[in-house]
Amino acid sequence: MTSAGQWKQDILRIYNEINKKLFNTGVRQQKVDFVGNKIIILSINSRVPVLKVLDTHNASAGREINLVLHEVFKREIRQAFMDEFQLNIKAVLKDYDVETEYSGTIIILEKDLEHYLNVTLEL
Repeated sequence: MTSAGQWKQDILRIYNEINKKLFNTGVRQQKVDFVGNKIIILSINSRVPVLKVLDTHNASAGREINLVLHEVFKREIRQAFMDEFQLNIKAVLKDYDVETEYSGTIIILEKDLEHYLNVTLEL
């Protein structure tokens, strides 16, 4: 039986691995919380240098690339969480604030986390 604390560590490890794979850098800071059937990950991610250039010189191209990267990230995290934890995921939501470098990811599950952990969550 896996504890909620161990799950959180595994989630953050996977989240950071996907960031390294897609952006060639890990996150600077990250935190995960469980709320009912949602996994909420808040992080601070350094802006990729080439995207900083686009932000300055061609903002619309930067927004397009962000959209593509978010879609790829959401597919990757969905697959990784299904493989690692056997979760039934309804939706993955992601946003990134360019100015503050904060990122928010919400994974919405079909059932409450307690169902998957088979224990009472220690929050």
